[in-house]
Amino acid sequence: MNDPRLELFHTLQAAGVAPASPAELVPDGNLHRHHVEGDRRGTRNGWHVLHLDPPDSGSGGSWKTGARVNWCAKHFQTLNHAELAILRRRIEQERATAQTEREAQHYEAAKRGAWVWKHARPAAPNHDYLRRKGLEPGIARQRGYALVLPVLDFPGYLRGVQYIQPDGQKRFLRGMKKAGAFIPVAERPDGKRQLWIAEGWATACTLQTLRPLVCVIAGLDAGNLQAVATEARRRWPALDIVVCPDFDSVGQRKAREAAERARAKILPPPAVILPGCTDWNDVMAARRQGVAHA
Repeated sequence: MNDPRLELFHTLQAAGVAPASPAELVPDGNLHRHHVEGDRRGTRNGWHVLHLDPPDSGSGGSWKTGARVNWCAKHFQTLNHAELAILRRRIEQERATAQTEREAQHYEAAKRGAWVWKHARPAAPNHDYLRRKGLEPGIARQRGYALVLPVLDFPGYLRGVQYIQPDGQKRFLRGMKKAGAFIPVAERPDGKRQLWIAEGWATACTLQTLRPLVCVIAGLDAGNLQAVATEARRRWPALDIVVCPDFDSVGQRKAREAAERARAKILPPPAVILPGCTDWNDVMAARRQGVAHA
């Protein structure tokens, strides 16, 4: 007889949401969190449920990626009516439980983010990251050595914060709802001005300086461009939206997907990309250095 833990583990592994070992799966029919192999150390983005009462079944997923899979020891077509009803009820309950747990995480992250934002001080103009990127503090605040940036949704609610260390290392507040969220630069979008969506905050600040008449926001990363652009399109059907990706292949691909779904334009990279330039902030830094050396 096959081991249900091992079977569920392989199902989770195929979906990229498994823990390090099948032994971490708890077969008590309740939802449990686990660290997903490959995620940042200390995070517990994965979840699983495993039932050992007939029919043996389970499910799991990742709150980080949204992936979700179901497993049953018996093929779906071989289940009798009673087993089928049990399985369907379990799947629905597990989906609801996972959603409730995720919403609780989002709520707690928003509360922690509001506290951090309230108690952070204005960012020092000579902060290493700002100086290296050629940026003014703008909306940035500081807590310890890290810059603190507000992560908002379009209605204006704070979902959490992003920390940027002096060396450029970035992380979001754990448990924060990231999909469709952004970091503003000067003003929050209101649907009255052309909206440009960059990936990171430094690039967004640079583009805002270059195009002061538009509203520029940071979509957090390439993977979030589509969610931000489509939410902006839903709110403002006639708005002129421009997606402004980094120059790498991932950024360009994600921008095409976002532009297609949101009926948006794409800001192309410069005709000549200097070595080491991966975004518009790098381009402006290279231009400043060129002027300084001229």
